[in-house]
Amino acid sequence: MSDLDGQSAHTALRDAAVRILAAHDLVLEEIVVTGPRSMPEVRVIVDRPEDQLGSADLDVVATASRELSALVDEDDDLLGPDPVVLEVTTPGVDRQLTQPRHFRRARGRLLSLSADGTDYRARLLAVTEDDVLVLRQEPGRDDRGRPLKMPPGTSERLEIPAAEVTSAQVQVEFDPPADLAQLIADATPSKES
Repeated sequence: MSDLDGQSAHTALRDAAVRILAAHDLVLEEIVVTGPRSMPEVRVIVDRPEDQLGSADLDVVATASRELSALVDEDDDLLGPDPVVLEVTTPGVDRQLTQPRHFRRARGRLLSLSADGTDYRARLLAVTEDDVLVLRQEPGRDDRGRPLKMPPGTSERLEIPAAEVTSAQVQVEFDPPADLAQLIADATPSKES
């Protein structure tokens, strides 16, 4: 049987994963163990550090995966002597954003989110030191691809504390604004203030 029930196994695997991932400028998001005890599946979910924009390079993730797999194969203290299925993956676009670090990683991305019973479609431009989301509402396009307009009186800029967000998810988009870098720079609070 694999030793996935003990806290020490999880701690040893977590420590090994953190060490290997750090060498590749990746961070550990979560370890999920599923499947039968006879052949458990261990998912190691990784991402880039929260101060970096963009997606994790899949070649880098694959290299880190091979290194972690080799370590698991040679060190039975990590997952035990029995076979396991080890998967190293990124969170994917279907991940719910629940932690301030998730929002920091999503800067520049288009989100669908809910707060105080209201649904928003907005671009996350910054997260303040107090974990307040700085957003720009974007109405989207109709079924023919024509730009929609914001309802009259709707503020384009929103500031919502992350703690008040009840659900948030990154939206897939194929044509982000050409001036995205400038939008982020303009919204990012300066440290000198």
